[in-house]
Amino acid sequence: MAITSGETARALYGAYRFALLDSSGLSYFRNTKGAFWRSFNAALIIAPFYAGLLVMRYNVGEISTSATRFIYVETIFYIISWLAFPVVVDFLVTAIKRRKEYIRFIIAYNWAAVLQNLIYLPIAILSVNGIFSPISAGFLGLSILVFFVIYTWFVTKTTLKIPGKLAASIVAIDFALSILIKGYADRLL
Repeated sequence: MAITSGETARALYGAYRFALLDSSGLSYFRNTKGAFWRSFNAALIIAPFYAGLLVMRYNVGEISTSATRFIYVETIFYIISWLAFPVVVDFLVTAIKRRKEYIRFIIAYNWAAVLQNLIYLPIAILSVNGIFSPISAGFLGLSILVFFVIYTWFVTKTTLKIPGKLAASIVAIDFALSILIKGYADRLL
């Protein structure tokens, strides 16, 4: 079943409402298995922009490996980064007795990633091209990271219907998993 532009627009609007810390964003996500699988189309929406960033990183000499190896490693780890957290959180939501909220959580989480990347990728591209000084890029990066942590925490807390401390633990696991995946990919390059 293909995703429609209407479903995409509703999901992105829901992600936007969540970014405003508005729990009504939850109502814009369908809670079906089909919507769950279609939410992974978010990775396809982001992929061209992410690929553009990778090309720029390669062209400015940040990467010293061959182009083929770089593309191979980054493609595999892009896919892994989209699949690892839903697998890990599947076990967590079962343990905390929130299994019935899992589908909507992953749907909201995936669509929230589109909004996050629409903010992050342009800034990363400008940084790679030297538009920002290292200090400006660092401050901006830290500010964006804080926003993303709060945003992901709110999505987690709202969709799983859990206390803030438990949501913070899940966000910390997500963050640690991202660092682990990125670190391993960088080691292979």
